[in-house]
Amino acid sequence: MNIKITELKEEYIEKYNIKEFLFNMIKTCYNMDYIPQYHYDIVNLKQYYINSRKNNFYIAIDTDTDTLIGTSAVREYDKDYNIKGKTYTPDTTASIYRVFVNSKYRHCKVGSKLVNKIEQFCKQTQYNTIYLHTQKDSYGALPFWMHNNYKITYNTHDSLGTIHMEKVLQ
Repeated sequence: MNIKITELKEEYIEKYNIKEFLFNMIKTCYNMDYIPQYHYDIVNLKQYYINSRKNNFYIAIDTDTDTLIGTSAVREYDKDYNIKGKTYTPDTTASIYRVFVNSKYRHCKVGSKLVNKIEQFCKQTQYNTIYLHTQKDSYGALPFWMHNNYKITYNTHDSLGTIHMEKVLQ
């Protein structure tokens, strides 16, 4: 298995059916269909990730089969979550989104390689903190993020099991 991690280019959106992959993963992982207030970036990949210098999107390709097997996205923090003791701003904080790996390729370090690319980008873009949220019942998500040195900042105990996390970059 040969895996290549690369930045999203406009021609890859159609070539690798990026939007279809993302919506299939969202359906599989969260049993959720398209919800405009959550998935606006997916229908506007070029605007959010290709045309923005503070955001980026990475894809993992199995080069043996030329198949999309994973994704990850990062963009400047754009939420207004009230997390005790935390102040996140678009200038200093990046948010991770859309980290998905095809189930056949899980436990092969694909997700960690995608996150590593995000962290490199964040350092180059001079973010000092990376924020994300996940759901406690999302298969393997919480152990994955903790293994990659992300720390829990707030467990909401809400109906979705939302857990807020961060990593301070060195």
